[in-house]
Amino acid sequence: MERNTNPLYILRFIAAIMVVWFHFEPNLTFFTTNGGEAVTFFFFLSGFVMIIANSKYLTGKNLNFSETDFYIKRFARIYPMYFLALLLLAIFHYFIQSIDTPTVKYRLIFETLGIQGWLYPGSFNFPAWTVSCEFFFYLVFPAAIAYLKSNKAKFKTFAWVYFILTYAITLGLYFLNSHKKIPIIYALTRSPHPHPVLVISIFFLGMLCGSTFINNNLSFFKNKTYSALTALITISVIFYIKYYLPFYLLNCGLLTPLFFVFILAITSFSKKDSAFFNFKLFIFLGDISYSIYIFQLPVLHYYNRYISPTKTWPSVICFTLTLIAFCSIIYYTVELPLKNYILAHFNKRKALKEKDLAIL
Repeated sequence: MERNTNPLYILRFIAAIMVVWFHFEPNLTFFTTNGGEAVTFFFFLSGFVMIIANSKYLTGKNLNFSETDFYIKRFARIYPMYFLALLLLAIFHYFIQSIDTPTVKYRLIFETLGIQGWLYPGSFNFPAWTVSCEFFFYLVFPAAIAYLKSNKAKFKTFAWVYFILTYAITLGLYFLNSHKKIPIIYALTRSPHPHPVLVISIFFLGMLCGSTFINNNLSFFKNKTYSALTALITISVIFYIKYYLPFYLLNCGLLTPLFFVFILAITSFSKKDSAFFNFKLFIFLGDISYSIYIFQLPVLHYYNRYISPTKTWPSVICFTLTLIAFCSIIYYTVELPLKNYILAHFNKRKALKEKDLAIL
């Protein structure tokens, strides 16, 4: 049975909207309270998707993992929109209205390279700190997937131990930092923007979840009733914990084990049994979810300046619809064409190189 990963598209969109609304009013509704926890879900889902996308290498159908192919595909998918969002924000800051401190001119080089999250907390385009973490994850991924392929049992032990260790360290440093701000400790914890070294543990567990999905040897999730009940229970517990627990407990990735179970449950159905998630609109909303996330701040500044201030929930809804419309247009006019151009150019050069080697 071919299992359906399409539910992940609409989940990605919902998580992106949760983050957008969380930035307006963190504790107003059941949906937005601790909405930043959706970032943990993004980190986890990233590891899961990376494994699914490279499943042929993991299962032995492809003997070699091409790091060049991997990095080019990730660059084509992530960087163009990342840079465009940064550019729009810089134009607003320097030519329309100042929105940051004078130090931004020194930070822009690190922001352009996408390494700001490795060096200091936050980001000029503040949602971009998570993308900087993703760049760090991608740097480590080739070695991580090779380790996973060579010995899954050891990788499993490593991933869980590292997750527990980083959770304990982050929590401990948070309490220590709350009493006395020690520079080296703040550089690591800097809540709500932990260092990539700490949150990569969530990515590793996402990878492990992806491997479990590929192996498909858990009989529990082959029962549709069990899977449906598990999905409903875990999502209910996730929202309950997200609403009632304090932020500092969640910021360390506390919900990650629940994400592990939930993703395995929601993706265990066949496409026929989960046809609801196959609607093209849901797929499209998932495709533009990254743009919604990365463009939320630039679009917000232009929206507030030229259309209307976002001070009430009706105005936030109007802004959200505008953001979705903007990202839909950008997706077809910029994101897809640029991505296809980069990949086509790379594949052309790759083919020419292979042809030259064949001649030799």
